[in-house]
Amino acid sequence: MDSYLQEVKNFRQKWPKIEYVDLIFTDLNATPRGKRIPVDSLAKLAKGVALPLSTITLDTKGAVVESAGLGEDLGEPDNLCFPVSGTLLPTAKEGTGQILLSMMEDDGKTPHRLFVRNILERMVATLHERGQRPVVAQELEFYLIDKVRGEKGEIQTAINPTKNRRERDTEVYDVDGLDDYADFLADLNKAASQQGLNTAGALSESAPGQFEINFNHSDDVLRVCDEIVLSKRLIKQVANSHGFDATFMAKPFLEEAGNGQHMHISVVDDNGQNLFSEQDGSASPLFHQTLAAMLSQISDAMALLCPNVNSYRRFVPGAYVPTKADWGENHRGVALRIPISDGKNRRIEHRIAGADVNPYILAAVVLSAVLASDDFTQEQCPPVLSENAVDLPTRMSDALTQLEHSELGKYLSQDFIEMYVTCKRSELTDFERLITPLEIDWMLHSA
Repeated sequence: MDSYLQEVKNFRQKWPKIEYVDLIFTDLNATPRGKRIPVDSLAKLAKGVALPLSTITLDTKGAVVESAGLGEDLGEPDNLCFPVSGTLLPTAKEGTGQILLSMMEDDGKTPHRLFVRNILERMVATLHERGQRPVVAQELEFYLIDKVRGEKGEIQTAINPTKNRRERDTEVYDVDGLDDYADFLADLNKAASQQGLNTAGALSESAPGQFEINFNHSDDVLRVCDEIVLSKRLIKQVANSHGFDATFMAKPFLEEAGNGQHMHISVVDDNGQNLFSEQDGSASPLFHQTLAAMLSQISDAMALLCPNVNSYRRFVPGAYVPTKADWGENHRGVALRIPISDGKNRRIEHRIAGADVNPYILAAVVLSAVLASDDFTQEQCPPVLSENAVDLPTRMSDALTQLEHSELGKYLSQDFIEMYVTCKRSELTDFERLITPLEIDWMLHSA
């Protein structure tokens, strides 16, 4: 408690003009939920703040999934939530700060078993006990889009603020294109610096109005995931101030590239030596064991990595999105890519998840393979670009069924897997119940 009160004191000294603070609780989709309090009330958070347990199960529309059993069945109980150390920061909104919260069990002391950040924290602690320290970095893609919809209600790419015309051309790694958005990027970088986010800059991506922001590698896995949550919020706030909207939807445009979220991982020992490499710089047995474990789990984990119906629309041939559980060196068409590296920075790039993934779940899926690596030998690692690689499920219903019958509960907890499947099946049912305009166009007179 003393450390938190000191954090509050330091924050108020550094940011004296901040009047309100947003208390952010992330639901199953990592959507920021919570409340806004006066900055004078910050110290009271040391005793916790009560939030409904059911907020864990909020769906993409912000509604409680009652079938998960954490709402009305239990009498809609509150659980205490406490501040996450190091996340008391300013936002891009003048006079407003923010802090992340983590939920406890009924005793108010034990991290709640269904709150995925707590699950990830437990997994990291287990790896540390084994003398393995995961080091991760993330790449996050997003689109700047027009706030105004098209004539048929469709979303539209952004209007270039310099050229004053709608973005239409694909200019991969277009440096001059970044100049067109210099004001937006400058404000984004300034705010990211104020928040202490470990970013390495933004670049133009594979489609009109698409950008990617990179995060430097870190052995603080939880902090990396916290920063993804804060960065998404920041990007939306800064975009809004410049007249844009921003989306992390996995596939917002049918004919353009989707938004991905790639995670790089290596594992070091307590002295910082990369355990994926031998002393001579060659790949270690652990490297191949981890690859084998990841490849064996990927198909089962698709529903966790691709949480929405739209997530699966990324998986089309020729779009640099993997459709098989395979790996390769310096190859962007595989599920697990090994970037150009030496023995010191050998790592695995996990390329399946879209930008709509919960970052804590993504990290938990990746770390589950490291935890499972002891169950595999290096000889079980398939060859690169194996023709026998398993096809990934590319329908949400199939992915949920596969997850339900998987063994991933050994690492993330079976209670969490069951809750997740229940919540996502509820969302899928709601989606499939809708009658779409396309159905009417196709079938109104042809049926």
